[in-house]
Amino acid sequence: MNKILTNEEREELLSLLTEQQKTFIEEHVKRGKKTVFANQMAIDKGIILPDSASIEEMEMLLDEWILEDYIDNGFVNSETPCECGRPLRYQYIVKHKSTNEVRRFGINHFEEHTGIPSGLVSDIRKGFATIDYEMDELLIKIKQNWTIRDVLSDLPSEIVLPKDISDHLKNNVPLLERQIKRLKPLINDFQSQRELERREVVEDQFLTEPTETADFTMDSDQFSFESDLFENTEIYSPDQKAKNKPITVTNSLSGPLKDKVLSYLETVSSVRIICELLIKNNIVADQRYITGKPKIYPIICMFLDGLIYQNVVTLEEVNGTDDRKYKLN
Repeated sequence: MNKILTNEEREELLSLLTEQQKTFIEEHVKRGKKTVFANQMAIDKGIILPDSASIEEMEMLLDEWILEDYIDNGFVNSETPCECGRPLRYQYIVKHKSTNEVRRFGINHFEEHTGIPSGLVSDIRKGFATIDYEMDELLIKIKQNWTIRDVLSDLPSEIVLPKDISDHLKNNVPLLERQIKRLKPLINDFQSQRELERREVVEDQFLTEPTETADFTMDSDQFSFESDLFENTEIYSPDQKAKNKPITVTNSLSGPLKDKVLSYLETVSSVRIICELLIKNNIVADQRYITGKPKIYPIICMFLDGLIYQNVVTLEEVNGTDDRKYKLN
């Protein structure tokens, strides 16, 4: 979806939306820009976050500026001025988490009023433009009467969709192309798992009692599942990366570390965010795969998966190899 709407075209299409659709899209733009801002600030600190992380979880990792609010008046409004006094249609409100200082300005004065480096400001502005393009994509698809069946002929009714995708569908708003790309492999994985379960049921009909072979198959499947949590790359710490010396992966957590993970789980669902909080608070070493994913990530996933069978936690969402979300029962 490459077409970029003019302001007049955008306003015309917005006027055709239901109140539910309009409210959802406006909130999508606001939260999207807050997410872009937080994500770029995290990247500047060397933290790579998954798309599934919520804005609230991202901001837990930041100590400096966060985007507090984004206002679109629909017209240039003297009641929402820039710090320089110029009236704005689009006003950005940022807050410094450590000092609680609040600044209000237009897109052109980001660097001047925050002291954020120009390169980072440029990346933030590009991210904001992407969110605006996504709004255009949604508006055009609504005008074209887009439906999920246009791109996915077989969406299993039993599949648990990621929250951002299910929210779009619940509010009668089309999916973005980036969401469709995420959804297709999730459907393939779901269908493969369902076919595997169907075959196991058929095989079980021919079994009269447990056998050594059956036990071995279960162990092998578990090993495969656990192995998939690890990156297929070497693992390095920042100082060892230059020496090209791999780190030995440990596969267990200490009692205090388990308790800390569970305490974070009271407010955070994303394992990736939990990992970053452990690193930020100097609870674990900042050791990462060369892709940027924390080394502790698969170990925490396996620890939490073990608690599922004890009815301590529930696995809420799996976003491929990027992230997993759990909640305390």
